[in-house]
Amino acid sequence: MSTAAPDLPPEALELAQALLHASSTEPSFTIAALLERHAPTWYQDEDLGFSCLHHAAERREPAIVRQLLRAGAVWNAVDHWGRTAGEVALSLGDKESWEAIRNEGVRSEMLHHALKGDAGNGVVTLRAEDSSSAGDNLAFLASELTWETGADGRERVLDADGNGVMMGWEEPLMREHVRLMTADHPKAGGGMSILNVGYGLGIVDRLFQSTSPASHTIIEAHPQVLKHIRDTGVDKLPGVRILEGRWQDWVVGDKLGELIAGTEDAMGFDAIFVDTFAEGYEDLKAFFEVLPDILEAEAGVFSFWNGLGATNPTIYAVSSSLAELHLDDVGLDTVWHDVAIPESLASEVWKGVRRRYWELPGYKLPVSKMRLM
Repeated sequence: MSTAAPDLPPEALELAQALLHASSTEPSFTIAALLERHAPTWYQDEDLGFSCLHHAAERREPAIVRQLLRAGAVWNAVDHWGRTAGEVALSLGDKESWEAIRNEGVRSEMLHHALKGDAGNGVVTLRAEDSSSAGDNLAFLASELTWETGADGRERVLDADGNGVMMGWEEPLMREHVRLMTADHPKAGGGMSILNVGYGLGIVDRLFQSTSPASHTIIEAHPQVLKHIRDTGVDKLPGVRILEGRWQDWVVGDKLGELIAGTEDAMGFDAIFVDTFAEGYEDLKAFFEVLPDILEAEAGVFSFWNGLGATNPTIYAVSSSLAELHLDDVGLDTVWHDVAIPESLASEVWKGVRRRYWELPGYKLPVSKMRLM
């Protein structure tokens, strides 16, 4: 759908269309003249959904791309195929233009969070977001879940709207998360205190259990998942403690003390992993802000399921950079590990699933630690 306003005044519409044409073929001084006349940089044509930034990316001229970005061109506007101008630049091998668009995305999102106090509508979500229960955590917690085996032969959990909550194809990624979080820890091989927020299929908790932790705390709020945990005996496993409710319920007041009471000397968890559903980036950022209170300061390791904007490579890159900057703000340094996941793109993985939450061939896995002074 075009973003052209139906009531755009004739003069503004003429300027917008002239800017689209100029961005595709004309020199920068012609574009500058149109921008001085306040040609709308947000306008997208009806045929392709192209914005002026899409056209500039298509001509592979980074200077034009930067000129339009400085004038307010929308970095994350998508065409009728769901591509931002960044994807156009990537497809043409124009790394310089792509980096300019990515950098503008990071800058504008940081500004958005600074000015809006994270209350506005950002571009990043933990998983797919729409009008179904995948877009609202409280609606999700009230929804009916279904455990089933997909066409790919792997177990998965779907919500009542058919959205994938947790899917078996993620297991290799979860295995990497656990390996990178535990292998080099001073307590590796036994004795770590683990916190996992969001049980899902229990994949990551099973993997954490294989490391013989001293304590293993799981925060889970969905009543069906809690029943599944009890029915399968997970709550009886060595060191396991189930805390019922949303993580937001456990990081305030006396509950915070109860949360970390099970860790060694109540000094915080050795490893914390977060994989929630139907929460936005502002929720993840809020979790970042409590990490100094619950993560063991000297060797504690934090990671999260990085599905931030994971249906679009440019938005994914911007989202990951944004998370790194916000983690840095609370005193954590982050190392990214690139993991190839072509299997996730296999069509059978998504059969019967309403909304895909992954479209990319690679995964950026974050590992964060407190910065020691």
